[in-house]
Amino acid sequence: MSGYRVVWPDDVDTHDDVATAQQEPAILQFRIDTAHFGHPSMNVIQRARHLFENRECRSCGYPVVSPIELNDAQLNRNQRPIPGTATLVGFRCHGCRNEWSV
Repeated sequence: MSGYRVVWPDDVDTHDDVATAQQEPAILQFRIDTAHFGHPSMNVIQRARHLFENRECRSCGYPVVSPIELNDAQLNRNQRPIPGTATLVGFRCHGCRNEWSV
């Protein structure tokens, strides 16, 4: 939930009832609707940590590793998947073809 402050400047002509009711700044609360996105996505920082920790193969040390993701990515307005929004489930080494989970 994010909050925004609404401050009425003193030099703006406002109605007396609004000016008296707004002695202190009001904080408006907005809820982020997760149902709009289709699924709760993985935390961005957690995802970055997984990508950093698994940047090389665990068995052979090969430096080229690709993430394995589910087919549940969020779609943009052109119905194309948004990179980084799919669920990360594991990694695959391009050297020895070894796979491991997150």
